[in-house]
Amino acid sequence: MISRSTKVIYALLNFSGAAAAMPIVVYILPYFATNLGMGLTAVGFIFIFGRVLDIFTDPIMGSLIDRYPSRWGKHKHWIALSVPILMISTVLLYLPINTNPSGWYFFISLFLLYSGFTLSGITQLSWSVYLAPSYDDKTNLLTLREAVNVFFSLLVLAIPAFVELYFNSPIETKILAIGIFVLVLLPVIYSTALFKVPDSHEVAVDVLNPFKVFKTFFYNKNLKLVVAAGVLVVLAQGAQGATALFVIDYILNLPEYSARMILLYFFSSICGLQIWRKLALKTTKHKAAFICAIYVMVMSLISYFVWEYYLLDNPQYILIGSCIAYILIGIAYAGINPLIVAMVADLAKQDKLNFGHDRSAAMYSFFTTFLKFGNAFAASIPYLILGLFSVFDPSLGLDNTQESLDLLWNLYIFIPIACYCAAAILLKHYKFER
Repeated sequence: MISRSTKVIYALLNFSGAAAAMPIVVYILPYFATNLGMGLTAVGFIFIFGRVLDIFTDPIMGSLIDRYPSRWGKHKHWIALSVPILMISTVLLYLPINTNPSGWYFFISLFLLYSGFTLSGITQLSWSVYLAPSYDDKTNLLTLREAVNVFFSLLVLAIPAFVELYFNSPIETKILAIGIFVLVLLPVIYSTALFKVPDSHEVAVDVLNPFKVFKTFFYNKNLKLVVAAGVLVVLAQGAQGATALFVIDYILNLPEYSARMILLYFFSSICGLQIWRKLALKTTKHKAAFICAIYVMVMSLISYFVWEYYLLDNPQYILIGSCIAYILIGIAYAGINPLIVAMVADLAKQDKLNFGHDRSAAMYSFFTTFLKFGNAFAASIPYLILGLFSVFDPSLGLDNTQESLDLLWNLYIFIPIACYCAAAILLKHYKFER
């Protein structure tokens, strides 16, 4: 049993997720599409292609982590290797070297970022199986890890909000500030974890070809249900994140509050994490995840009707009403993610009992491979639909056609509702006892 401080230091490693997830879809994609002139369709296609190519690194990295420990343990050397990759890609994306980047520049930058994030992320998740041996330990540790991710996402998104509020600076300054923050903090956090967190020293085992290992996972019904639910959740979150700025600016007509509203959304999700963690400890992880999915779906639908039939027609109440809606929906935004991740950890422990050796990295790479499919299409689908089936142009703002704005609004609302509904159905069929 590791100490509380060690758990916090381990969880802080998820800082890299704050730089590789929401800020990319909220700021970097719109910035490259609009301010750097690449266009929505080009950015959408490059993002999909880069993420799909990155998907094939997951099984390879999972196999390498399981097969090649070092004298420092199974995980630490892989964490150390991810640091320079993450820092180089951060420079390329947040501090771009020119104002007219090519498609190749954007593709290589994204690929490096997500490769570093993959190596770090799979290693962290495999490490959690060793650090949290019991059912409830996994819930607590991985909820803490998610809380750190949301906290740093909140902190990273607070930077542009601060710049917006006090300096009224352009988006270039906001993105530059995020990049500098990541470059300063990343090596400090990773170095501390490498020195302070204990590691497994299991002897290396011969691991099957990573794609053959994947084939064995397809026979695990519970794992398939968890993976499918996870994909649907990232589809919902990514699609909503990719359109959030456009919706706040052009539908709700609150551009001066955009960064602060996104900040409020993430802050409420940190508060909500404890609700879903305690529910999981009282019941089970999959029951808590099911309830969380239903809550998001219902609350999103209620908010839509309030926006559509009252707030949009009464602009004097749009700010306070939208903030309340963001708080109520945000409470469950991050709640389901650590529960699904912890469910995979439970299945990895069960798999070790069945096969006699630890395949946790391979199982988590199986999980993240499919999540990346979801992530690739999550942010790109609304961009591609808007680019192909409407004349929506971000530079036109409120001057876009009503049909284009209606399509944007419907994508923002109904993609998440449909995904959470399907995820709840899958989680209802999951069977696992403590």
